[in-house]
Amino acid sequence: MTWIVKTTQFDLDTCGSFSVVNITEQVRDFVRSSGVGEGQALVFYKHTTGAVLVGEHEAGIIADWQDMFEQISPLNRPYLHHFKAVDFNGYAHLRSALLTVSVTIPVVGGDLALGTYQDILVIDDQSDPANRKVIVQVMGL
Repeated sequence: MTWIVKTTQFDLDTCGSFSVVNITEQVRDFVRSSGVGEGQALVFYKHTTGAVLVGEHEAGIIADWQDMFEQISPLNRPYLHHFKAVDFNGYAHLRSALLTVSVTIPVVGGDLALGTYQDILVIDDQSDPANRKVIVQVMGL
């Protein structure tokens, strides 16, 4: 058997202001086409104002996440980051630090080994719409 490593990059157009994008099917399609039967898929978000996570893509929990983050890191607080006068997204950087920019998911039988309600979600907390990048790397046998 030969060890396989395949990498791709997805472009995502996000709405900003805590947009949540479900990328499960994009990742799943890439994993299935990779030729990896047993291994893992790494999903990496290439930005400092958002995150990637495995969770349930359901409107109620997304609203709860947004409420939780507003309590922890409010939008309109005078963050020291803002004194650089480059951008005013200190809240997004702090929220991102509480999450993670990458997740690893097992690949079993040539597919993602996700549970019934598990999806791969990108949270973009930047205030403005933006084009975002996600790298997916599949490796295994």
